[in-house]
Amino acid sequence: MMLLAATSAMAVATTCGSSLAAITAAFLVFELCVGMYFPSIGTLRSKHVPESHRSVIINIYGIPLNLIVVTVFLSIKQLGVSGALACSTLALALATGEQSCEVYSCEV
Repeated sequence: MMLLAATSAMAVATTCGSSLAAITAAFLVFELCVGMYFPSIGTLRSKHVPESHRSVIINIYGIPLNLIVVTVFLSIKQLGVSGALACSTLALALATGEQSCEVYSCEV
């Protein structure tokens, strides 16, 4: 639910680039989702990832994220702001789809 709200907010920011009110509302919704995400993921991490391996696992999962960020930043002249936001929307949509499959046990 939280990822769906974050994806929707990012999509609004991507498509309504000329409306300051829409961008501000989308930003506030997105920040609310981020504010709920970090405590939730911290609780899940402490429950399911052993303390002895936690930092290594978190760093390994951070590598693809950092590659995506660097790629988007290096391509910002070609993408523009709306293209960069579209990349973020796509990444959030993929995460939302994956979470839905995990929760509802989708078979691909």
